[in-house]
Amino acid sequence: MSVILVPAKVKKHSGYAGDCRKAIAVAASKNRALILLSMIFLTGMVLGSLYAKTVGFEALAQMDFLFAGNFKARTTQPFVSAFTASFASAFLFVLACFLCGLSMWGAFMIPLILCFRGFGLGLTSGYLYATYLWIGILYNLVVILPGAFICCLSILLAAREGIHFSRLLASGQRKTPNGTSSSLKLYILHFGIILAGICFAAGMDFLLTVCFSGLFSF
Repeated sequence: MSVILVPAKVKKHSGYAGDCRKAIAVAASKNRALILLSMIFLTGMVLGSLYAKTVGFEALAQMDFLFAGNFKARTTQPFVSAFTASFASAFLFVLACFLCGLSMWGAFMIPLILCFRGFGLGLTSGYLYATYLWIGILYNLVVILPGAFICCLSILLAAREGIHFSRLLASGQRKTPNGTSSSLKLYILHFGIILAGICFAAGMDFLLTVCFSGLFSF
């Protein structure tokens, strides 16, 4: 009978890898809704990137109030406009998720809101790449995407909260499971935190625009 010896380091490494996989699986199972909503958002981004090949800058500028995608304005207008445009754009989508959450049917509308927001970000990113190649990619990575990441994460959280509350309404529940606080008050509190997130994202947009937008010319 043969005996196979496994070095202690290998066993330790295997155990660590197994623990990591288990932790990832547990985290994924606890955040399945957020992962699904992220996939919907990414689908919208892919569609927007594909559509960017056929759209002109004029159309992109006309939708600036929704997507804050007028990147040329960042290099010519007052810097504070970057903060205003970013916050206003994100606020519209967060408000839409909030209002849909107050309806029993809102859970069916919120994924469409997410897809549409992803479409806007994909449209801007795709247009920058298709028109300006590596300069557009660099501008997108340095100036647009850092703030957009936090902004979109806030919108994803708003979508999750909206769907959850919409389902509570559909089930007829009005209280949290422990009965200590109104679910509506908790809902409003969560959206207050989300608004702080989009304010932080808008501030990052402002800071990056001040620091780096002058390095690019379109």
